[in-house]
Amino acid sequence: MKYYLLTIILIALSQTGSGQNKNQINIGTIETIHSGVLNEDRKLLIYTPPGLSNDPKSAVRYPVIYLLDGEVFFHSFTGIAAYLSSTGKMPEMIVVGITNVDRTRDLTPTHSVYWSDGEKDERALRNSGGGEKFISFVQNEVIPYIEATYPTAPYRMFVGHSLGGLTVINALVNHSSLFNSYVAIDPSVWWDNRALMNKAGQVFSHSDYANRMLFYASANTMDKHMDTLRVMNDTANANVHVRDNLQFRSLLQKDKTSRLAWQWKYYPEDNHPSVPLIAGYDALRFLFKGYELPKEMNDPSLTAEEIRVHFNNVSKLMGYQVKPSERTVNLLGYGCLSNKQFSRAFTFFKMNVENYPQSFNVHDSMGDYYLAVADKKNAVTAFTKALTLQENPETRKKLTELKLNHLN
Repeated sequence: MKYYLLTIILIALSQTGSGQNKNQINIGTIETIHSGVLNEDRKLLIYTPPGLSNDPKSAVRYPVIYLLDGEVFFHSFTGIAAYLSSTGKMPEMIVVGITNVDRTRDLTPTHSVYWSDGEKDERALRNSGGGEKFISFVQNEVIPYIEATYPTAPYRMFVGHSLGGLTVINALVNHSSLFNSYVAIDPSVWWDNRALMNKAGQVFSHSDYANRMLFYASANTMDKHMDTLRVMNDTANANVHVRDNLQFRSLLQKDKTSRLAWQWKYYPEDNHPSVPLIAGYDALRFLFKGYELPKEMNDPSLTAEEIRVHFNNVSKLMGYQVKPSERTVNLLGYGCLSNKQFSRAFTFFKMNVENYPQSFNVHDSMGDYYLAVADKKNAVTAFTKALTLQENPETRKKLTELKLNHLN
């Protein structure tokens, strides 16, 4: 949509014009890679979770969100993701904002010189149709760079709005194995006389999308006197955007074979520019439904077995093995230890040892458990194991005292 291009330009200018100083709050880094596919340098905005470790031996890996129009949506989307992960609603994730050089070129899958209202615009749309080349850039250059540079897990999400949403649908239809989940926010599926939407119906009918998810958001861009029922029989070009979104929903509803897990949501109170914020939140809630532990961490009835079963289910959702965090399980163990719930404490410390056998900390904690129950022999074994992984003065002191007491 033409007015959206102006919105992109204005927001991008307002954000890139801000200066930097020592008091600035930074939420990410700007990294530049050279694209051989596109023959140009491209900037990536990178957000990493606060707990990311520089230790190459760290077992913690993070799923990744690849976000189009990064210069516009990086702040809002990283904020939503960081907050939801802090409340346990979703995993901590790396966010990669891909910024624009020639937006119309990169985010349109076919060449066309017509806008949604039928107006021909050869000047503005002369470079359209580079979408496949852009996806090749993402697949063969951006993703390998991120996975070689950061501790990534084998889960990728693709997020886009407007023409970016069209690009997300293009990836879903033509490159379905590239991402685990797809977020298309008010996508421009009207592009090139609905060429991609028409292909989607054919592809869904003979493709298997098991373990793939789609969140599709549609804004209210119709004339004021219209509603979602009347607009389907309307022929005005002004309403083509929302009408085609509704038709895509019908396409998804008719699909009985692809096994694609999807949710479509209409936002009557939001227009094209305002919908990304709320839709981004709703998308993450849908895609990670079931990620949150059903009990509070301070619930005294929570057991290690419940955590184990829950994370087995989370692993199925994510498509790879997801383990409960070492720190969280350790806190549960020490909480039980302080309440003299020794048997329950042991199950948590044992879980950590099983999940993170190369961590100095889990063996040191198990040693503290054995000290609490006066099992000196196993305490010595646990502290010794910890020190083979990492030297630590406090652990060394505990082991020395144990051995001296044993000799005495």
